[in-house]
Amino acid sequence: MQSLVLTHDGLQIADTPLPPLMPGHVRIEVRSVGICSLDLAIWKGNVEAEMPIILGHEISGVVHESSLPEFRPATHVAIEADQHCGTCWFCRRGRKNVCLQKKTLGIDLDGGMTEYLTVPVDSVFPLPEGIDDNAGTFIEPLAAAIQTYETTPSQPDEAVVVIGSGKLGLLIAQVYDAYGADVHVVGKNKWQLGLARQLGLRNTHNIKESNWRQSVLNATAGVGSRIVVEATGSPTGFDMATEIVRSEGVVAIKSTHGSKHGVDLNEIVQRGLRIQGTTGGSFSKAIDLLSKGRIEVKRLISGQFGLEQGAEAFRFADRPENTKVIVNV
Repeated sequence: MQSLVLTHDGLQIADTPLPPLMPGHVRIEVRSVGICSLDLAIWKGNVEAEMPIILGHEISGVVHESSLPEFRPATHVAIEADQHCGTCWFCRRGRKNVCLQKKTLGIDLDGGMTEYLTVPVDSVFPLPEGIDDNAGTFIEPLAAAIQTYETTPSQPDEAVVVIGSGKLGLLIAQVYDAYGADVHVVGKNKWQLGLARQLGLRNTHNIKESNWRQSVLNATAGVGSRIVVEATGSPTGFDMATEIVRSEGVVAIKSTHGSKHGVDLNEIVQRGLRIQGTTGGSFSKAIDLLSKGRIEVKRLISGQFGLEQGAEAFRFADRPENTKVIVNV
């Protein structure tokens, strides 16, 4: 089968063996894979991964063959990238997202940019009619966005600031908006902020063209937002978040930083701030929210490429104006 493989010499198409079908597993015929900021970080060498590796963890496709009768061939599915041990302290308490032995497709294991992929049955989530292959690649990041909301929920009409107007930022903003928050999206890309407004997110702030800090202060009685979500993956984004969060507020980090960042611990202590990270999320809740039409994803797609165009797809995805790029296998 054909796979897009990352080596020290870059991305290249290679023939790889068909993965065996083991007991308790399902073989997936991959249809679509989203390129995530983490994929880009690995590709650029900012995040380490053992090479050669097949990238891709935002995966949808159809069942090709299953060891279990409930998963019939041709069933449309989304694939959860994290694989859990099921026996560690956290897994036994229902906290598999922080499993001590967790392995992730496209990071620790070969991922989805290949024709066929075999995964454990509990990683397979059937998709209802109305969620096509491309939309199915949004289930993984949407689950992460919902996890952010559930960890740091807002009150009705409460001002919530999302720093970052990329794919993840716009998904998080839509989730908070769907649950009744007064969402403020802060970014620097005109096209992405225009897309945010098309999605119904009225409060957008371009850091290059407006006094975004004052606008947020005006919406929060001059004290800043209780909840600020950092979705840029950059030290600058984190600094902006801590600057506009109110005392005793929460900075929810939902992005992958490729490097360490210095933090003013005195400020965190003296202002009573909480820094909240999240990982994973419920695929079932993401599928439900998307199937009900409460989240728009198709407008977030900036481009589609075939597997053989993988290197071009990554270069295109690395452009700052693009939100979601999909590789169709």
